[in-house]
Amino acid sequence: MRSHRARAIGVAALAVLLATITGCSSQTLRIFPMPKQQTVAVGKSVVLTCQAEAPDTALVSQPQWRDPKGLIINEAAAGTRPEIYTEPMPAKQLQYLYISSITTAMAGNYTCEATYTNMPLSASVVLETFVAITWTNANENQYATKGKNYKIMCEVKAEPAPSVDWFKEGTSIVSGGRYVIHANGLLIINVQESDDATYTCRAVVIQTGELAERNIKLEVYTAPEMEERETKVEIKEGESASITCKARGKPPPTYSWIKASTRENLGTTARFGVDEIKGLLTFDRVEAGDYGKYICSAVNQAGHNETEIEVEVLVRPRIFELFNTTAAENTEGRLECKATGRPVPRISFRKLSNADRFLNGPNDDGRINIETTSRQTGDQMESSAVITVSRLNRTDDGLYECVAENEGGEARKNGHLTVQFRPSFEHMNNVPVWSWNAQPVNISCIAESIPNATIKWKFHDYDLVETPHVRIYGSGPISYVTITPIDASLYGTYKCIATNALGEAEHIIQMRQAFPPGAVVQARQDTITATSVSFNIVGPPEDMGPPIEAYTVQFKENGNFDWNLAMNRTWSANSLYIVENLRPMFTYDFRFAAINRVGVGSWGAPVTVIMPRRSPPEQPKWRESLSSESLIHGKYADRYELQWKIPADNGEPIDMYDVSYCPVLKVNGKWQVSAPSDCVTEELKSFEAISYEIRGLRPDTRYRMHVRAHNALGFSQPAQLYVQTALGVERSGFATPQLLSSGAIIGLALAGVFICLIIVDLLLLCFRRQGVIATLCGRRVKKHSDDEAKLGRDEKEPLKDTGDDGMKRNSSVEFDGRRVYATSGGPIIGKNSAV
Repeated sequence: MRSHRARAIGVAALAVLLATITGCSSQTLRIFPMPKQQTVAVGKSVVLTCQAEAPDTALVSQPQWRDPKGLIINEAAAGTRPEIYTEPMPAKQLQYLYISSITTAMAGNYTCEATYTNMPLSASVVLETFVAITWTNANENQYATKGKNYKIMCEVKAEPAPSVDWFKEGTSIVSGGRYVIHANGLLIINVQESDDATYTCRAVVIQTGELAERNIKLEVYTAPEMEERETKVEIKEGESASITCKARGKPPPTYSWIKASTRENLGTTARFGVDEIKGLLTFDRVEAGDYGKYICSAVNQAGHNETEIEVEVLVRPRIFELFNTTAAENTEGRLECKATGRPVPRISFRKLSNADRFLNGPNDDGRINIETTSRQTGDQMESSAVITVSRLNRTDDGLYECVAENEGGEARKNGHLTVQFRPSFEHMNNVPVWSWNAQPVNISCIAESIPNATIKWKFHDYDLVETPHVRIYGSGPISYVTITPIDASLYGTYKCIATNALGEAEHIIQMRQAFPPGAVVQARQDTITATSVSFNIVGPPEDMGPPIEAYTVQFKENGNFDWNLAMNRTWSANSLYIVENLRPMFTYDFRFAAINRVGVGSWGAPVTVIMPRRSPPEQPKWRESLSSESLIHGKYADRYELQWKIPADNGEPIDMYDVSYCPVLKVNGKWQVSAPSDCVTEELKSFEAISYEIRGLRPDTRYRMHVRAHNALGFSQPAQLYVQTALGVERSGFATPQLLSSGAIIGLALAGVFICLIIVDLLLLCFRRQGVIATLCGRRVKKHSDDEAKLGRDEKEPLKDTGDDGMKRNSSVEFDGRRVYATSGGPIIGKNSAV
């Protein structure tokens, strides 16, 4: 007793000493939660926090975690959540350790490490795991047959392993007599009706303190007895089928089905259906894996009984062997395909890039041949087919599909035939490589071959040697050379030589010194307007440099002799070479130069152009390339949208467009206006208009449509288009179309509404002395003489316009497919009368 007390005093003193030492230390790592040893259930998630405590946390390095093997645990990559990862908080010197769904393999000692002014700091925690109590086979309602032995099943799983006790109606049961306690249940010998009771199976895990109880109700009845039936059934893959079983018992049993190999409850499994009353098992879309033994279980309150039924499935083919193969060009290539199935599968081949299959036997004049064999393998048939391709060429390379078929279905699988061939540069171009002013350039070499080729370089038929100005990267099948041509000796012919086991190939690359382009050969005036001119340019030859990328022009008025004051315009090559915003009736000098990657060539090809006088605009051009005589079929029956490009204004700004359209007929191959009175012209008061939708057209009718641009000098030539509207139905009615304008119709409608309101108000005045008129009359009777005198004066003066109501307003509205413009009346003059 005394020794135990002395030992306790020593432990306490040691704890005080450790606390003193810890208190003296001003820097440490703490792990939260605090216990040094923690127990966690398998499947749970854990987070541990490592925090640095020091007088100056800035001197503490960011803590990091190590797993039980001593490996550093990394942070999670963006967008991922691994099983174990860390998450730092540098501002607080924290490091979180996250463990999601812990397993027994993750148990162990986890250590947090950091340094404080190069002094190591460390803290650790031990994580232990356990498996919670799980009932694996302990039905709460179990049934026994009178006079037979019966084990009340209570299988329990836990880690550490649990101990199990039994109770009957709260009374402890020990082995002996009619009770035998097994690891997986309680065996009752010679079951009697007195054994009908509630039994408690209690599981305890001493190490974790976990306790769980399972109450099991045992009822004693007559167990089911199975009726005799067929023990083997054949069904076909892909079809629906059903099998049944029957049993006698009291009370009548219910049925369930399980598959013997997987122990699946087929009542809750996809593709299966179980009728619990009739004992019917239904297969929906039988699969090859459905073969095997099935157990029908009949259950009532007394117990259960089982019977096995073997199910045989007619199996569709399965390809189990098709290996990729490699052969050299001009040799023989072979692919073998093997498949099993019932009955014997028929095998054929096709190249995946072709729809048709090869015939069994010779193909392609005997160059391709297919041979097949078959044999019995257990309860299935095995088929084998070999496709042999002689005198291989590169086009034979690719995927070949093996197709195995029988009455049960088919199977497909792809195999690759690789054709090896010597190197080739057939897809490499022969464009020269240009350099100037000692600019570094890359020359590349890509060799096509199987297997990959190795590459070496030659220059002037000598092996290319690396120098500070020549660098070689890669030795095949892709290789690059970077050259800095500091002098002319590095220009010339470079040769790329690719080699593999089947041969070699060469590719020549010319590296040339580039210069700015020469003078433009010719620049010819093409199209001219009052304010613009376009040119056709013939550029210089490109043998002295890279391709021409652009052309530039300088232009000035003819009287100005200083080109330094000229204006400039640059175009990309092969574009529309046009100069705009010129002045009408002025003379301009133009000169041209070509541009490549090196620079600008010399000026040349001078042209002098006299601009024409101001004139009406150019003819508008349709936005799409449409012939003026072609017939366009519209999408709609009552409208068509015209779209055009803004033409050159020829010196005076465009102020409007007019759009006209007339119904036409084609007579003797020529278009003619069918009814001139039906022609309509509409004006667009806008110089930026580029589209207009014509509405109110008749269905299935051909129209000639014109668009003209206008400026102060007149109209342009019209852009012409013929359009046929789509099929449709014209509006029907009693009035002739266009009998009244849309504005007149709106005015008549408003007048009718106003007259109806006056009639209603007069009726109210006559019969009930109510309404607006009655109110106004009543006010007039009540006026005093002063008001009447004032009224007399007011009658001599007109009403003044106030606010927006006194202003003229223009408005437009779309009605009946047209836009109607209306102008409100001027100021209303009248007397301030009561009526």
